[in-house]
Amino acid sequence: MAEESTAPTEAKPNKSVLKELALKLGVLQREAGKLGIPTLVTIEGLDASYKGRLLNQVLLDIDSRSFKVYSTHASHKEPRNYPLLHRFWNHTPDEGKIQFYDRGPYYLVLDSWAEGKLHEDELTGYWEDIVNFERQLHDSGVEIVKIFLTVPKKIQSKRFRRLEENPKTAWRVTPKDWRRNRQYNSYLSIVKKGIKATDRDYAKWHSVDTEHFKGALIEVYNRIIDHLQAAVTKKKLHRPIPKKTGTPNVWIPYQGHNYLADVKFKEPLERQHYKATLKERQDTLHELVHEIHSHQIPIVIVFCGWDAAGKGGCIKRLVQCIDPRGYDVTPIAAPSKIELSHHYLWRFWKEMPPRGKIAVFDRSWYGRVLVERVESLCANEEWQAAYQEINEMEQHLANFGTAIIKFWLHIDKDTQLERFKAREENPLKQWKITEEDWRNREKWDRYEESINEMVDKTNTSHAPWKIIPANCKMRARINVLDTVIATLRKAIKHSRKTPL
Repeated sequence: MAEESTAPTEAKPNKSVLKELALKLGVLQREAGKLGIPTLVTIEGLDASYKGRLLNQVLLDIDSRSFKVYSTHASHKEPRNYPLLHRFWNHTPDEGKIQFYDRGPYYLVLDSWAEGKLHEDELTGYWEDIVNFERQLHDSGVEIVKIFLTVPKKIQSKRFRRLEENPKTAWRVTPKDWRRNRQYNSYLSIVKKGIKATDRDYAKWHSVDTEHFKGALIEVYNRIIDHLQAAVTKKKLHRPIPKKTGTPNVWIPYQGHNYLADVKFKEPLERQHYKATLKERQDTLHELVHEIHSHQIPIVIVFCGWDAAGKGGCIKRLVQCIDPRGYDVTPIAAPSKIELSHHYLWRFWKEMPPRGKIAVFDRSWYGRVLVERVESLCANEEWQAAYQEINEMEQHLANFGTAIIKFWLHIDKDTQLERFKAREENPLKQWKITEEDWRNREKWDRYEESINEMVDKTNTSHAPWKIIPANCKMRARINVLDTVIATLRKAIKHSRKTPL
């Protein structure tokens, strides 16, 4: 359960206490920074509960180079073109840094309920999404602090009136604030249910009464200090032993269904027939994309496949007929240093599309369960956890109304060898073949196992895998276009716009 605390009621707590806490917080922040501990501090609360004032006081005691603040406002329209968690994934802490949320996803859900945009029965799904988000961050090493600031109804009214009486601060009180005051009891009831639904041992809520500012400040200091101290102690006791470069993980075999063995390769298409069919499909897709924009449907298209399977060619034929303002193609390479300092999904969340736009990924987050698994670039428990994490991300996207299409372009081993040799012999295509491609080919069997397990564990009704036979590039391109067309038509037929 969340920890409820009542701030000290004395009007003037000993100044030395505040000074001591401020110094302790500064010391712990620096120590956590040296140990590379990322920390997320979410400050939620009722209106007029001194959120800004308390946060500002805490920040004065922390090195300004070590933290960032993200303020959430329900009135901001641009972030609402993305799924609820998009803006928060884009503002997660780097290693050794502290990210403060001046109100976070909880506020947006509660505000939508209070404004009548969400029914109480719908809140459960959003609470689950937020819990998944926090669990994923925690599992990647983020220390999570959650504080909810409360204020008695009468005190809230008094603070509103005091602000209104001052011409310089009257703008801060809106009709919406007074509506919340009238809704006080029902709103607080929903808050308590939300706290209960999202309280976890690794992301525990701390409720702080702000009737007395200095007492509340002491409580906020203590909660943040407690978390940082616990994180520092844990890090020192359980410092991971550096893994020797190139040391392979123990291979965990997959013994389930072989989906790739089900693939049937057909004879190559006749070129003239291909050209006529391609133009017809592209014309159809051109019209559908306009409808996607008018219906404000976000589209995610993922291209994965064997090296030399023809991903680039499929993507080229796909986007040839689309207004370049309506799509983005994101090529995925090895993560950068800054990307490695975040959860591995962070760099993909940054590229997710807003309503009415198409995001095409040339390779994707599935590298976690493919190349990172086979090449031992992450621990076994990390790629095993990734199936659930990926499914949760895709479910959140789908709940927002995003249509998700995932392609695996499959070729046989002989065809890959033929294409590798052709690239080596063509001066204009030699850049496409590297030593890494040949090394990957030597591990074909392990990649095949990993692909089959990936399909088995991440093939869902809202984000299905489509395995494309790609020995014939022309057939593969037509199959890709047919799948995209069918998916877009279905998305348009069942389109809906969610409030969050």
